[in-house]
Amino acid sequence: MRYSLLTNIATLGLVGRIKKAPGTAGSFLAVLCAPLCFLPFSLPIRLLILSVLFLIGIKASEQAEKELKEKDPSSVIIDEVVGQWLTLLPVNALSYFNSQTITPQDWFVLMIGFLFFRIFDIGKIGPVGLCERKLQGGLGIMADDVMAGFLAALLMYPLQFYGNLIFGY
Repeated sequence: MRYSLLTNIATLGLVGRIKKAPGTAGSFLAVLCAPLCFLPFSLPIRLLILSVLFLIGIKASEQAEKELKEKDPSSVIIDEVVGQWLTLLPVNALSYFNSQTITPQDWFVLMIGFLFFRIFDIGKIGPVGLCERKLQGGLGIMADDVMAGFLAALLMYPLQFYGNLIFGY
């Protein structure tokens, strides 16, 4: 079956159609892309990127629900990208921007962000689960991951601070 452009955006093409753990695959892809597509930008530009992706994600998720004929399809993973990048919002700079090489310390910070986000997203902890239960459609699909990303970002702030002290970013 051929899907619309919006559904392909919602599923990140074939990535969302991975049979096992498509959300984890989407989050991992977001982490891999972040050093080139998200982290190099200033805070206002990052917030703009997140806002635009959030709005596109709502529309794309709604279309995907219609085409796939299921509520909150697991193949829709645009929400993972927004949540994961929101998690990484506090990351000031990676050494990559100075040396054009991502160091082990950079990967450590990115992987911790990945783990924090997945814990909140999978565990549906506190307000994450509330968003999932109370909101419907594209907004509901996007909102729980935004909340998971926000909570994970709160944990990233101290990590970034101590990372600066330990690794000298």
